[in-house]
Amino acid sequence: MQPTGPGTAPPPPPLVTPSTGGSAPPPAQSPAQPPAQSPPAQSPAQSPPAQSPPAQSPAQSPPAQSPAQAPSSSPAAPVSSPSSTAGSSSAGSGTTLSATFTEYGSGDQNGSPNCNTATAACGWYSNPGYNAAASQNLFGVGPGAGAGPACGLCYKLTALTNPYGGNAALSKAGTSIVVKVNNLCPADGNPLCSQSSLTAQNSLGANVNFDLCKDDGAAAALFGPSGVSAAAGTAEQVSCDEWTGSGNLTS
Repeated sequence: MQPTGPGTAPPPPPLVTPSTGGSAPPPAQSPAQPPAQSPPAQSPAQSPPAQSPPAQSPAQSPPAQSPAQAPSSSPAAPVSSPSSTAGSSSAGSGTTLSATFTEYGSGDQNGSPNCNTATAACGWYSNPGYNAAASQNLFGVGPGAGAGPACGLCYKLTALTNPYGGNAALSKAGTSIVVKVNNLCPADGNPLCSQSSLTAQNSLGANVNFDLCKDDGAAAALFGPSGVSAAAGTAEQVSCDEWTGSGNLTS
């Protein structure tokens, strides 16, 4: 009976360890299957729909370039203001104003001295070259303030009529000359030069007045030999390339 006991012992080994060892691999497959399903975690790959960056809609905000249009229009307002401001030196090159023309200098009815000297308000004169004193609203400053912003500007003056009528007619009606501003015709004591702004008018209905210097020939060139010493017409600011005078002389 003892031989039979040891003879039965061998069977258990093959039944226990090999059988359980063979069953161990299957559980290893079960974990392998879950990772295979994990790829559906490819849903993160769908996260790119975080292409919400097409929230480039903010990039469309640039149409806030509309502010750029605002500045373009705002500067336009200041452009017109100078023309209506008292003391403004000019309404701009090419602008034509209604004007009256008078004369001053040696031998005038007021006993004025030679007007073609460096004692003019701008501090210089021309020889040759036609010069004129501008009404205070165009000259830009009053008496004693020195050179105004209109100093050195050039104007084409066209005489059309004798504003006082009477027997005398302009012998050179329609004639134009170009003068350079070098002096002031003050508002005080000079009714034709007393306009408060470039849109105001003097007693003859003109926006500005030019007092032409007799001593440099400007008055004779515009009035001619008619004996008339006043005229009404137009004044247009032009380039000084059209002026035929010399440089500015200070002595």
